[in-house]
Amino acid sequence: MGQIRVVRCTNAERIAYGGIETGRFFYCTDTEIMWMGTASGDIQVSPGSTYTFWDPDALPDTPSTEDDHFEDASLDAKWTEWDLGTAKVTVSEAGHHLILTHLTENAARYRGVYQTLPAGDFTIATKGSPIASSLGDAGIALALFEDATNINADILMLILFHRSSGNLYRDIYAQRWADYQTFSTGYAGGTLYPGTSVYFRIRRNGTTLYYDYSTDGVSWMRIYTHTQPFAPAEMGIVSFNNNTAITTYGYFDVFRYIASDEIGPLGKVRTAYQE
Repeated sequence: MGQIRVVRCTNAERIAYGGIETGRFFYCTDTEIMWMGTASGDIQVSPGSTYTFWDPDALPDTPSTEDDHFEDASLDAKWTEWDLGTAKVTVSEAGHHLILTHLTENAARYRGVYQTLPAGDFTIATKGSPIASSLGDAGIALALFEDATNINADILMLILFHRSSGNLYRDIYAQRWADYQTFSTGYAGGTLYPGTSVYFRIRRNGTTLYYDYSTDGVSWMRIYTHTQPFAPAEMGIVSFNNNTAITTYGYFDVFRYIASDEIGPLGKVRTAYQE
């Protein structure tokens, strides 16, 4: 048996925190390849045969105009930076990620990017991981904005918060903030241990919102559901920093928008082959 090759999975990047690897990002399209290995327990196929698998990070064959794989090294025009008050975030694309470099703050604040949310039912999703330049708290979130242009408008967020105190672990929360720096309501939360990259999804059916998370983009767990407290006008991805002397980073691998309430897995089927 030889090694299985997966159609175009390139640029694997390790996400480390305090010297400990907490996740990896992979970017997948259609022509290059990445070795998957043949260790005990890995899938084995005979030479010349094929194997199909589900790739949760893949965009659909016909992406929506709101989708983004962050693969072109510059922020698309559909996105607007959300950096209220004193500007503290730098937005870049590198290594097939959107990176939010969030400079030190003197209080807990969120900053990032947003785009217009179309009317009707929807599913928005992202995959991401927060890191810090040293041992400090960091966070990322999938967000819905009441009015992203208004410094006093509310935000609904599904948050991955990485704590540095004690053992390495990450909390997941569904929260409402009164603005970019003022906490309002904690809806639900729990601890995800050990730290990993996480998929987040917020869905709307009518006026009901559903907050879900996944560690693989296929199997999802509901965190919270409620009637939307306001009609969101924008959607986005943001980072969190509450450290006085530490820069944090929000890494995002993909953003998806679906114009319906979609409860199935993200991504699509791909094919591997054995040489």
